[in-house]
Amino acid sequence: MRSVFLLLIFLVTIEAYPQSLRVRSVKRIIPAVARSYLLTGVVPGSDQLLVAGEGYNGLFLLDTRKGRMTEISNEPGAGYEPAVTADGKKVFYRSDNFNDNMKASSVYAYDIPTGGKELLADRGRGVIPPAVAGNSVLLRSDSETRVEQRGATLKSGSERIFVVTEEMMPVLYRGGERKALMPNGEGFYIWTSLSPDRTMILYNYQGRGSFICDTDGKILHDLGNINAPRWFNDRIVIGMDDKDDGHRITSSELVYYSLGGKRRVILTSTPDRSEMFPFACGNRKIAFCTDNGEIYLMKVRVR
Repeated sequence: MRSVFLLLIFLVTIEAYPQSLRVRSVKRIIPAVARSYLLTGVVPGSDQLLVAGEGYNGLFLLDTRKGRMTEISNEPGAGYEPAVTADGKKVFYRSDNFNDNMKASSVYAYDIPTGGKELLADRGRGVIPPAVAGNSVLLRSDSETRVEQRGATLKSGSERIFVVTEEMMPVLYRGGERKALMPNGEGFYIWTSLSPDRTMILYNYQGRGSFICDTDGKILHDLGNINAPRWFNDRIVIGMDDKDDGHRITSSELVYYSLGGKRRVILTSTPDRSEMFPFACGNRKIAFCTDNGEIYLMKVRVR
């Protein structure tokens, strides 16, 4: 009887924590305004993506059903690491201004339902891209650090946990605590993000691969060669395996890593197309762009 009970727990655990992905279909999204785009984010609970022009200049909403484009900003750098609230209503972005070789950055909030725009920080120094946890946003510059609530408080109670990259290292903000982490020792850390359940930190360490650590900096997983890693869910990480000749991308495939299976799997095999910068769109889709500036939407089967 005890063996049957343990087997049931095991089967329920497998069902609750999917371990693998399989491609069902891939569709190209044709924007109404033809140009080269970078994928920079998704809007939760919607059919909209965030895209930017070359060099992350400008920021736009792209409707994946009709290809309709909505301009959020045409400012330099606005498309670099924008953040969206969990309710899908607010987009936060940073824009850069250069004067006498000095960079000053501003942070704006864009309201998706109304199209309204609000200035949150004006021409500060050392401004990092805004970070979102639930419907809260963390604003950080050389002169201040503050958290603002920009929507309903989530029941999870994890809205005040953020991770950002400061001076090329992960920094965790939790309540009034600021904790700088260097899980792999001194070096350069990029593509840093918190897991959906806010218990793990994903990052890439100076070109040596991607890793996952806990919020105390203890390494939990070595993901191997995965660039631009993103959480698909709490158990799967997606990213790209790209190669270059020192000047340009020569090939790139989408990959994923299963935390439960502790394995890295190649998701695509397309010699004629270089897939890059994937983002999870809900729990059954992955959006990505290509080195040619095209935008695609992939449907996947999760097991």
